[in-house]
Amino acid sequence: QTRARLPWLLIGMFGGIGSSILLNCFTDTLGSNPEMALFIPLLAGMGGNVGVQSSAIAVQGLANNSLDSKHIFRHILKESSVALVNATILSAFIYIYNIFVYGAGNIITTAVPLSLFVVIMFASAFGTLIPMVLERMDINPAVATGPFIQIVNDLSGMTFYMVISMLLSSLFI
Repeated sequence: QTRARLPWLLIGMFGGIGSSILLNCFTDTLGSNPEMALFIPLLAGMGGNVGVQSSAIAVQGLANNSLDSKHIFRHILKESSVALVNATILSAFIYIYNIFVYGAGNIITTAVPLSLFVVIMFASAFGTLIPMVLERMDINPAVATGPFIQIVNDLSGMTFYMVISMLLSSLFI
């Protein structure tokens, strides 16, 4: 079992190293708004949670033959509609929280909920897509999906957060 799992865990570890390298590219952004770092675990965790939920549904559907990998886009659309509702509700909650904690004019108040929305939408689609693609490639999605989701969601989530924050900071100045 170690031979089946360890390569995927190593890939996950290298993805974590990639996330740290990516964040290092945005030290100026984090330096000018250090409280942004406080939300990195939230965004990474939510992206991971949504991706795992979506992938678990896809893996289960593939395993019991209730999901056909030939209809990838139909399944992504279905998961994305659920994600749209969830992303809207969760982003609204974090926006309200940030208004109370940081005030309406702070970049954090806007950047975090917008980033959270994008992260959830992306993670849902990607979490559905990966197991289906792996299945079509004859790779066991139950073993391989998790590391792919972790790496891509972490890297994309941090990229979305930093880019959205940089764009908003240019508007707030």
